[in-house]
Amino acid sequence: MSDLLIEILTEELPARFITEAQTQMADRVALHLNELSIEHGDVHSFSTPRRLVVLIQAVKEQTQSRIIDVKGPAASISYDSQGNPTPALEGFCRGQGVSIADIRVEGQEGKQYVYARKTVPSRQTSELIESFLSHLPREITFPKMMRWEESGFQFARPIRGLTALFGTEVLRWEIADVQSSNTTFGLRIGKPKALVVSSPQDYMKKLREAFVIVDPSERRRSIEKQSEKVLKPLDAKLANDSSDLLDEVVNLIEYPSVFLGNLPDIAVELPESVVRSVLQQQMHSFLVYDQHENVLPYFLGVRNGLTDFIDTVRKGNESVAKARLMDASFFMQEDMRLPLEAYVSRLDTLIFMDALGTMADKTLRLEQLSAAANTYTAVTPEERAMLMSAAHLSKADLATNMVKEYTSLQGEIGSMYLHRASAPTDIVTAVREQYVPRSPTEDIAQTKIGRLLGIIDKVDTITGILGMGFNPSGSEDPYGLRRAGNGVIRTIIESGDTIDLEILVTRSIDIYLAQGILSHPDELLQRVLAYLKGRILQYFRDKHLANEYAPFESLPLSELGSVPERMSALREVRSGASLLVLADSHRRIQNITKDLPDVVSLPSDLLLTEPEEIELRRASEDALPRILQFLTARQYRDAIKVCESLTEPITLFFDRVLVMAPDENVRRARLLLLCYVKYILGRVCDYSKLT
Repeated sequence: MSDLLIEILTEELPARFITEAQTQMADRVALHLNELSIEHGDVHSFSTPRRLVVLIQAVKEQTQSRIIDVKGPAASISYDSQGNPTPALEGFCRGQGVSIADIRVEGQEGKQYVYARKTVPSRQTSELIESFLSHLPREITFPKMMRWEESGFQFARPIRGLTALFGTEVLRWEIADVQSSNTTFGLRIGKPKALVVSSPQDYMKKLREAFVIVDPSERRRSIEKQSEKVLKPLDAKLANDSSDLLDEVVNLIEYPSVFLGNLPDIAVELPESVVRSVLQQQMHSFLVYDQHENVLPYFLGVRNGLTDFIDTVRKGNESVAKARLMDASFFMQEDMRLPLEAYVSRLDTLIFMDALGTMADKTLRLEQLSAAANTYTAVTPEERAMLMSAAHLSKADLATNMVKEYTSLQGEIGSMYLHRASAPTDIVTAVREQYVPRSPTEDIAQTKIGRLLGIIDKVDTITGILGMGFNPSGSEDPYGLRRAGNGVIRTIIESGDTIDLEILVTRSIDIYLAQGILSHPDELLQRVLAYLKGRILQYFRDKHLANEYAPFESLPLSELGSVPERMSALREVRSGASLLVLADSHRRIQNITKDLPDVVSLPSDLLLTEPEEIELRRASEDALPRILQFLTARQYRDAIKVCESLTEPITLFFDRVLVMAPDENVRRARLLLLCYVKYILGRVCDYSKLT
């Protein structure tokens, strides 16, 4: 057995492309090995800004011969009416290298097919690996691709080297006019010499000697360890939410050396968020805090290379930080010569998204959705007025110098300028909170106006993107659709707010149609709601609560904010015997009334004669107003208890009453009664999902 190492050496890849590409490459290599029946050990993947690497341990030098059954065409087209082989069968046999005498017919899923049993001979593993290597780079996809040579091959960045070592054997491999070899390159400082490697183990050894740490997790640990060593004497730390920046830095360097720089005096005059954005966005450096979350006058940088001349590097970074922060100070001073309101008129020069108009168009839509807030949620006139004002100013900072230069500060800058102009606190906060949560770990907005503004902003985005005809699939999210959907769902669920998403989406579609910029409006409401429901289900899956959510999946979207409380109430009483009986009864009712709609009230002259059906009607009509009262008060445990009180009359009804009676009028009355009971139980949850 030998180890297999595969490297694609490139120009510097964008940091955000690397982790996914590393995973894709490892998955594709493992898939090819398994499809070719090549026995192997563990698969490891690595990456740096300049290379994607896969190392497979203990790969057998040759495959074992084996007997396989190959499925052919249907028997009906393989033989004619006299039982003679047809051209279809003859072609199949030629392709498989077997004779017609070796064919057998077997049934599968009610159909007969021909099968050929053939022996696959043992083959050299190196030959099989070479057969898929040329395809491998084409199977790795990136958000953006580029061409750089005449063949038109596309990759994220130009490929500069290919290496495939099977033990000490150099495998043949060519793509984009680059041929494989047993050479690679170390850290790109000055003019690095080519490294000749003799085996996978030698590859790892020589790269480390050439100051390249191939394993990104090791680079991350090194940065964390060095950072702790540098910050410990100051009793300092990095921000608690530094993980994303650390991930980015790991993918920007091949050999990390951490240094501590001093912030210039001007940093004290600027808001923390501005200083932090300048450091992160333009220098990929970290702001430093004390143990009480106070900003310290330092920043932590990571050099790609050795500690040689690290003081020179530090001083250079300090000069850059000073220049960048002075620029930011200048931008802020220039911006604040005008009130934020003045920038609203400039939004017609900024494109929101292809085919969806400008940011001015989007602002108008948000204003109109805000004006209609009382149709999809409960707001006071004062809250509605605040929401409309916040919506009007929500995107204004996109036209400022600061946000054009530091895009991560959108919302933050608008809020900051409004605060300095003594705007109402609710508006100041809402403009800042409209973009949260930006990630799964960020808290949702803390104010009602901020949550509402964020929800209508994201719903507008989702409606527009799906209305363009975009169909989200796989892991790619080029328009931020998944982030927007997750933000809407998280905000409603975690706040407990009551938002009727169906009405909100309907309003959003109407406003888009009035602007005349939707290209695919057909069935858009259903598509948007289906997408949001998918995000809801994924939210509970991620929290390992999919089974607990199942009884509430059919609730109206307007009840989404109540789901956590409903789940908690059901969890408290779920083990009760009467609840299990009720679950069976609910399932039985659903099966009987499968194609019939819910009934919200019963006619007074309903034809009910048996004591059990009369009692079920009485109990149900007595239960409904109590259940609705408890639901309105969000007293879900009490509502469940009232539903449980229906267990006995439902059971007696099924024990003694024939629902599908021969008399059509009697049968119709009993089905109507069950549809009414189905409606009542369904207002609380789908009990049938409990077992």
